[in-house]
Order: sequence, then structure tokens, then C-alpha cells
Amino acid sequence: MKVLLFTHEQDIDGMGNVILASQAFENFDYVTVKTFEVNKKVGEKIQDGTIYDYDMVFVTDVCIKEPLLKEISENEKINKKIIVLDHHKSEIEEGNNKYDFVNIIVENDKGKTSGTSLFYEYLIHNGYLERNDTLDELVEYTRQYDTWEWKTIYNNYEARKLHIIFEVLGYQEYIKRVMRMVNDKNGILYNDEEQAIIEDFDKKFQEDVSSIISGMKLYSVRVESETYRIGYVKCPYKYRNDINEIVMLDNKNDVDLVGMIMTDMDTVSYRLVKDVDASKVAVYFGGKGHKAASSNPQNNVRFSEVLEMFRGE
Repeated sequence: MKVLLFTHEQDIDGMGNVILASQAFENFDYVTVKTFEVNKKVGEKIQDGTIYDYDMVFVTDVCIKEPLLKEISENEKINKKIIVLDHHKSEIEEGNNKYDFVNIIVENDKGKTSGTSLFYEYLIHNGYLERNDTLDELVEYTRQYDTWEWKTIYNNYEARKLHIIFEVLGYQEYIKRVMRMVNDKNGILYNDEEQAIIEDFDKKFQEDVSSIISGMKLYSVRVESETYRIGYVKCPYKYRNDINEIVMLDNKNDVDLVGMIMTDMDTVSYRLVKDVDASKVAVYFGGKGHKAASSNPQNNVRFSEVLEMFRGE
């Protein structure tokens, strides 16, 4: 059986699916996609006809949108082989789960889901993969980090270590190194080089964070009768899960959430400071996501007013 996987390029949840597919299928290819380009990448494979070369097609941790969803639903050769596994509630709100081949599951009996946890359970349930302790550990650490439960429930720094390796080394090297751990079947264990990378990352963040937060600019937006006070900063993508933690310690600007305008990508990421719904803000600016973690493109017309505040910096 020949398998094609489309998966999110920008975090460990997307990459967890590549690792799982490599364990489940001997003959598979994968395409990495950024948050807002899944239609483009899937559409290219349909247009050039290469999607027909595969027996199964998975789309994980991202969701295809209209009008491509309708096009796929009307093409029996494709809709019988394609399976979308996503966990972002904004996709449900958009109505993207109305097709049989789309599965958007935000929570199940085990709690909040991730793309990797959904794919793992699918592969096991359908007999493509056997569960083992190392894969269990990898999937659970990935799920905890992606849902932020590593911090809010478990205080499990081990889950964060995977994120650091990904951010520093990039997705290809991340896959290579985690594959080593998975193949060894001794658990998620780091070598001396990787331990040094983890320690250096946290040290560098502490050096950078003060100057990042000092450049914060305040912006308020009203969405669905609720006003959100946002503290926008400019920072590299690798710090998107860390800045709000520092703001929480001293929220002198009384912001509801932090909006991080990425200096090395074309997106904006939101993380909570107070108990609000970050996805509402992201959707307002043309994005998507979860209550606690969401994003939107920088080039959305509505967002131009925010970018204007940083012009010249």
C-alpha cells in the first residue's frame, strides 16, 4: 500500500505524524504544510494527478477548507482514499467537518486531543501500527505540549524538551533524532548534544525576553460583543510558547492575551494571559486555532492597522 501524508510543518504535533507513518507504512511520502497553505499543497497534488498514485491520503493537524472540500467530496476516486484528522475547534465553527472524510475531534475520553494522538489511535485501531511504550511516551508528550497541558496540568518539562529540539534543529533533523529514540525503543532519551541544546535554548530566552516585552504595543479589538486587550510584540517563532508565561508574572499592561508577530515567518501567534478565547481574535484576523493557542496571517487586511504600529522598527 502506498500512502501520502500532508501534515503541519510548524510544530512537533505535525512532525509526530511523520514519525508514526514511518512506523506504520513501508511505502509512504509526506508533504509538510504551513498553517494557511493546506489547500494549496493538496490542490497541487490533485491538479498534477499524483494524488491518484496513492492508496491512502492522510491530512493531519490541519484541515482542508472550501472550496477544495466540496471538490474532493464530488470526486469519488479521491474522497474514498482521503482522511482528514484535525483537532482545531475553529474548523468545526467554520463547518469544515460536514464531510464524511473529515474528522475534527477536539476532545475525547482521554481529554484534549492533538493531531498526533488522533493519528496514533487511528493507526492502532485499524491495525496499521502496534502500540509500544516509546511511542506511547512520544505521543503523550506531544499531546501535552500541543494542548499546553504539560504546563497547566502535569508540569512536565520533558514534553517541552521535544519542542526545543524541534525549534533549534528544524523539522527534518527533529524527525531524524526522534526516529532514533523510537527505533531504540528505550523511551524518549536525549544524548549529551541534545541536552546541551535544551539548556542553551532556555538560557538564550532569558537573555532575549526583556527586550522583546519592552517593545509591547497595546491594541483592543471587539469580537462578538466582547473586547479583547492584546499586547503585541515582535519575536522569533521559536518563542511563541514562552512569552506569555513571562507576561503572566507581571501583567502591568493588563492584557488578555499576547499577540506575537513573527520576525521570521508571515504569521501571528496568540497565547493567553487571562481566561479568554484566543481563537476568536485569530478568526477575526483571518486565522484559526484553539482557545489557548491560535494564529492568523500577517497579510490579512484587518491586521494592517496592527502592523502599522510597528512600522519603522
